Amino acid sequence: MIQRIQTLFLLASVILLSILIYNPFATFIVEPQMAKYTLGVFGLSVVDGSTVEKVQSIWFLFGFIIVVLLISFVIIFLYRKRILQIRLCVLTIVMLVGLQGVMYYVVFAFGENLNSKPSYSLVFIFPLIAAILNFLALRAIARDEALIRSLDRLR
Repeated sequence: MIQRIQTLFLLASVILLSILIYNPFATFIVEPQMAKYTLGVFGLSVVDGSTVEKVQSIWFLFGFIIVVLLISFVIIFLYRKRILQIRLCVLTIVMLVGLQGVMYYVVFAFGENLNSKPSYSLVFIFPLIAAILNFLALRAIARDEALIRSLDRLR
């Protein structure tokens, strides 16, 4: 299981999504008060020195990431059911691209409400990187399935 390259791709995807949960993906600085707002998976927070106060929650984004994270984690352990693995990989890729779109929309909406331009962090592109890793895992799983089918023909 761990020696297969697709397992490493899927594990890297799970790690990226786990990092996304705990780090803010956008920062806003509102000009008149020079207040710093951070936007993460849990919501919008205002940072005043060492204190962080939550302004607005966005739990649907957290739930969406948890669902994608769990599906990616489950795919790792379905190594004997390659067709199901392929289908779940495709589902995960679609969900990750959708997650990236939802994250962009959330940043855009909060930027409009705060009248501020967002400053994106590197964490913002983690869903796209995870989608690419899932695609690479999908190709490796399909290659394994083709190899198994070719060996079945030889019997």
